[in-house]
Amino acid sequence: MTRRWPLAALLLASLVDGALAQPASPPAAAPVATAVPLTLDAVLDSSRERYPQVLAAREKIRAQAGKLLSSEGAFDLYAEQTNKSRLSGYYDGRYSSTKLVQPLSDFNTNVYGGYRVSGGDFPIYEDEAFTLDAGEFKVGAVFSLLRDRDIDSRRAGLRDSRLALDQTELDALLTRVRVQHDAMTAYVDWIGAGEALAVYRDLLQLAEARNDGLDTRVQEGDLANIYLNENRQYILRRRGFVVEAERKLVAAANKLSLYLRHTDGTPRLPAEAELPRRWPNPPSLIDPTTVDAAIRAALAARPEIGVLAADIERERLNLALGRNNLMPRVDLNLEAARDFGSGQKSRTGTDTIVRLDVTIPIETRKARGQIDAAQANLSRLDLDRRLLEERIGVEIRTLANDLSAAYRFVELATQETEQADVLSRAERERFAEGASDFFVVNLREEAAANARVREIDAHLRYLGALADFYAATVQREPLGLGPG
Repeated sequence: MTRRWPLAALLLASLVDGALAQPASPPAAAPVATAVPLTLDAVLDSSRERYPQVLAAREKIRAQAGKLLSSEGAFDLYAEQTNKSRLSGYYDGRYSSTKLVQPLSDFNTNVYGGYRVSGGDFPIYEDEAFTLDAGEFKVGAVFSLLRDRDIDSRRAGLRDSRLALDQTELDALLTRVRVQHDAMTAYVDWIGAGEALAVYRDLLQLAEARNDGLDTRVQEGDLANIYLNENRQYILRRRGFVVEAERKLVAAANKLSLYLRHTDGTPRLPAEAELPRRWPNPPSLIDPTTVDAAIRAALAARPEIGVLAADIERERLNLALGRNNLMPRVDLNLEAARDFGSGQKSRTGTDTIVRLDVTIPIETRKARGQIDAAQANLSRLDLDRRLLEERIGVEIRTLANDLSAAYRFVELATQETEQADVLSRAERERFAEGASDFFVVNLREEAAANARVREIDAHLRYLGALADFYAATVQREPLGLGPG
């Protein structure tokens, strides 16, 4: 057999189109002819669009996007207005000032422009308040040359909000992957429960069909009455099997209804008539040489890796802020101002002003503490990332091994079922010819039924392992998440 990794499309196509692996025996009650089988695509589409946990994750993204917008507000244009009037005293000076300020991210820059106008008399120590009668216009900018030049609290807050949004989106992806995995598992469990019910109904049908023949033979004196009583005991026993299988089918349907929802978002209970009538064909075994490639792809796609990478970036941001706070503050202010109108001659002309403000930190315990904490957290996160990558590698190798073993179990269980069916049919023929014992016939029939149930379990085991592998490697298409 050629060993290669099964493409997700093969499984999905077989679920949708119904490639037959092992036909189930017809149930005692004929299915509704007009019922449309429920497909895996329909379940995955429903859980992706309507499952409450998925919708809640979308709302978290929207809330974090609002926080990002709020952080961007640190660079919003704003206006400053100042008015001053003397209501009593020797001086009657008054002035009004308006300024627009636009923060910019580069060099922690604030660009501003304003207008002010004054009237009346001011004391000499308020000489700067004087303007010509048409007022003064000014423009300027303040730049940070050392501290806050490359990073500051505003830019750090904005960057942190973006990283937080990335993490929220990754958490939402992780939620969607888990939900789709659980929806896929619930779907195949429901199919398996339906297949098991068909097996036990078929087993009951054999005993009920045999009862009429036994009754005739007992009345004709060809067979002892104890055989009829024993068969009735088998009928009751097998009816118990059917009742238990029906209970399990209802339980599986209830679980599936969490993921299969109406358009209004309420759970929809799948009907028994919607059960697909065919098992999917198991694809080929995984090629061991592709496992390393699957691990590399998983490391690039796993949301947990992305969340941890964002945590590392946030700590690097804290480290940069701590190092920034160690530096002196040197702010350069460039400004040009000009008065218009009539008034004192000393107010005429354009004033060009250069101002340098320097602040030197003496004690730096806050900054040094921030640096120490960030460096320790970076070391811890690096170790966490290494361990997470190792665990993902082990997880995928284990799942690949489980998948290969589950596939082999399907092959073995199918062969066992074929042999058990051959023995069961042969024993019934021998009994009809009077060459077999009634006890052996029932034993063969129940052994064949048990073999079919084990084959169903093998299919469930394989499909469950396949769903686990899809989730572990974040394969969007088979999980119904779409590309990207």
